Amino acid sequence: MAASGPRPDARVIGAYLDDVEVELDAAKRLIVDPPNRLAAFHLQQAAEKLVKAVRLSRGLHLTASHNLEALVAELPSDDAWREKLAKLDGLSAYATTYRYPTPSGKRKAGPQRDEILAWVDKIALLSREFRARLT
Repeated sequence: MAASGPRPDARVIGAYLDDVEVELDAAKRLIVDPPNRLAAFHLQQAAEKLVKAVRLSRGLHLTASHNLEALVAELPSDDAWREKLAKLDGLSAYATTYRYPTPSGKRKAGPQRDEILAWVDKIALLSREFRARLT
């Protein structure tokens, strides 16, 4: 599914990576007491934007999908970033799990602060590594 046109401008890829940082900042701000369950959504958004930056750099089309596993699966099988980004698959559920009430009207508590911070660190590390390879 490679794009038919030229690869996107590096500024567009950089903008996605900048937004990864913004989403991670939002997640960190939302776990300050009292923690807010919506921090999880921002983790998913950060991961999605990182995946989309990698996809763009590979000439793949962007989609509206939030399914990280499906987005990563479209990377070439020999792409080293496919394996690195596959570690983020578990965050796909965060796109909706903590944002909406259940059918019975309950809201699920978000992940614990330590889990949020561990994800922030993982995503930030991957984002910095990818950005460094672009320059």
